[in-house]
Amino acid sequence: MERRRPARTALRAGLSLLVAGAVLATGLPAQAAPRVPGGLPADVDAFPRYQAPISCQPPQPGTLALAQLIRDAYGKQTIGTARECPASGVPVSEHSDGRAVDWMLEATNPTQAALAGEFLTWLLATDSAGNVAANARRLGVMYVIWNKQVWKTYNAAAGWQPYTGPDPHTNHIHLSLTFSGAARETSWWTGTTDPLRGHWIALGAERSVLGGDVGGRRTTAAGGVARKDYHYGTVYSSPTTPVREVHGGIRARFDRIGGVGTLGVPLTDELRTPRRTGAYNHFQSGSIYSSPATGSFEVRGAIRDRWAQLGWENGLGFPVSGDARTPTKPGYYTHFEGGSVYWSPATGAHAVRGALRDAWARQGWENGRLGFPTRDEYPVPGGLRVDFQGGSITWDAARRTTSTSYTGN
Repeated sequence: MERRRPARTALRAGLSLLVAGAVLATGLPAQAAPRVPGGLPADVDAFPRYQAPISCQPPQPGTLALAQLIRDAYGKQTIGTARECPASGVPVSEHSDGRAVDWMLEATNPTQAALAGEFLTWLLATDSAGNVAANARRLGVMYVIWNKQVWKTYNAAAGWQPYTGPDPHTNHIHLSLTFSGAARETSWWTGTTDPLRGHWIALGAERSVLGGDVGGRRTTAAGGVARKDYHYGTVYSSPTTPVREVHGGIRARFDRIGGVGTLGVPLTDELRTPRRTGAYNHFQSGSIYSSPATGSFEVRGAIRDRWAQLGWENGLGFPVSGDARTPTKPGYYTHFEGGSVYWSPATGAHAVRGALRDAWARQGWENGRLGFPTRDEYPVPGGLRVDFQGGSITWDAARRTTSTSYTGN
């Protein structure tokens, strides 16, 4: 999904080491287990569902904090947290989106194997209140792989199971985190087992863009989508996506067009556009972009994909209309500051701008003889051209005029 991926050069190939140095081969660990923070709530975070990676990200705050927790407890360790995202930009593991820790220990080394056993016993132990894997759940650990076995917090009743993946994990413990665990928003860090409140706390609570808690109840809809309103915004969660917020003009537009029922839950908090003054949220089924000059509008589907290929708001500019259906023929369009993107099932999504767009509009847009565009503008001797279902429009740069050629003429 993904816009604003960190540059691939920012993520080093292989494992990036948080702490240099070899694993302790002799001597005792600094303490028996990581220190459990005081003031934890009596209840424990719910058992998670498996949450597949959805974006390429650097190591997340909770990932780094878990690695530091291990180091604080057991001394100097070799711990990896990141792998380079594939060239396709599609994440293939929790390492890709910064949600995994690899603690380099050798199962064939008795001292290191004992260290692994001590840590995993502590991590997966049932607490005094009878909560299974209490520490793992409070930290947001989704699953563990070690020495040809896997333990899944989302299937805790099964216990340790044989691991049949290509890497037997005999030289490291792999820990994958939930989205909340990776964001450092579970009860271990925030003191609350409610992911919605945990996200609010992580953002800064009353000092955040959401403002204070208005006292509204947490509501859960079909499919496990939950929301909670704050003074200036709303926080959403679902079983398989990160907890994220929507506020301001973007929230107003989101609510106006149908909210979760239209765009799904947010996949990002509101983020600033990198060059121009504006903001955006990505959702499961599209994005909403906002600027002071244009207001807030949604962009979806193939039209969003084409707009992204052209440079997002740095290409055609911000959207100035929402995602709209063409009035008489099957298709959709969105207008932007610098042009329009039209889509139909037969032609796909293509941009039309400038004098070429103006000439097409005068002929009735897609309802005229030309129909939908079949290609973006491209250079020709002396100017530019756009092809349509029924012909083409050419712009003469020297004369600053356009001419239309119809198919069959």
